[in-house]
Amino acid sequence: MNNFKKYIQRKWHNGHRFILFKGKPSTKNLLRLCEENRTTEYTLVVHSEDVEYKKYFPNNYTITKRKEIEADLHCDIFYDDLIKINENSFECILCTGLLEHIPEPKKLIDNLYRILKPNGKLIISASSAFSLHEGPNDYFHFTHYSFLELFKNWSKIGYIKGSCGPFETISILLHRILLQCDIFPPVRLIVELISKVIPLFDNFVKRQYDCVGYKNKERMIDSMLPSNMQAVFYK
Repeated sequence: MNNFKKYIQRKWHNGHRFILFKGKPSTKNLLRLCEENRTTEYTLVVHSEDVEYKKYFPNNYTITKRKEIEADLHCDIFYDDLIKINENSFECILCTGLLEHIPEPKKLIDNLYRILKPNGKLIISASSAFSLHEGPNDYFHFTHYSFLELFKNWSKIGYIKGSCGPFETISILLHRILLQCDIFPPVRLIVELISKVIPLFDNFVKRQYDCVGYKNKERMIDSMLPSNMQAVFYK
């Protein structure tokens, strides 16, 4: 009887954590970023295990802090070990989901700049309107204007854009709630179904602005609530 009671308790507990649809909805935005910038050039891939990058960057050298992940170089938690890589070594760098986990993001950016060859290309993505994650090492979330300030000394901006529309961001945040919270099972099901439907509302968004008070052309922006900021910069 006690074993049966423990079994029921365990199933009830697991029910607070189930997800019907596997996979992270934010991943498709990273895949799009990789596809848009695919290259056969020698590419340093930094902390980008959350996306299947290899078919887009086949000539890669990988570095990660995650010891369980196969990589060319395993490094410290804040990627100070990038200093071990020679300057002017790579034509391209892919770095996703890392900048928000570095207490001194400018230090990381300067290191990436050092490693790139002249006119080399940095492809980067970082959290914007996203959940707290990988705590306690989650220090900053970024905007279009954060990127303009952090990369102001780079020679050229390829682009800076939000990864998705506002309703898709809400969908991603709902999914993160399911991942990071124990929720009463029937409510979990409702939340997951809403997360699947709500991105459709982005089709009805005609214009977006970076503020409330001044809705003019100068204040228009591609996404006022992006899950991530994505950008391409050149050394």
